[in-house]
Amino acid sequence: MQRNVQTFIDDVTAENISTTTVNGAYDQLDQQVKPWLAAFLKNVAADQLAQATLTTTHEPAISFRLETSVINLPLANLTEIGKVTVADDTMPLNVYMIAESEALPSGLRIDELGTVADVLADQAGAEKLLTTWLTGQIERLNQITEAEA
Repeated sequence: MQRNVQTFIDDVTAENISTTTVNGAYDQLDQQVKPWLAAFLKNVAADQLAQATLTTTHEPAISFRLETSVINLPLANLTEIGKVTVADDTMPLNVYMIAESEALPSGLRIDELGTVADVLADQAGAEKLLTTWLTGQIERLNQITEAEA
């Protein structure tokens, strides 16, 4: 799937994004990957821009999201997306994995899961990669929290 950059920006500005939320226990988040990814991909397969949040109660607070975008910046950073892209270009839509927490050194971690087409074509592989990524983010946050204690 591809999107014209200006159309993408217009859709995000108009909040034409399908959003879903999945709740999970912090110590068992890896078990929530399958429903989290499935809820997200249901919207993506319908050719919609999508965002899915995996929520949990944890201190320090952390949020995990999946987002479709033309570039590796969160949708919340739409102004920056417009600055570093060309409005007339058509770009592939990618799926990004995002972790945000004040405890993380930069406050944000964003990694590419793959192009929308690749993720839809190999959902089992995407689930495995997402599980590994999520586990890594949890371990990283736990190490930071333990070091500060």
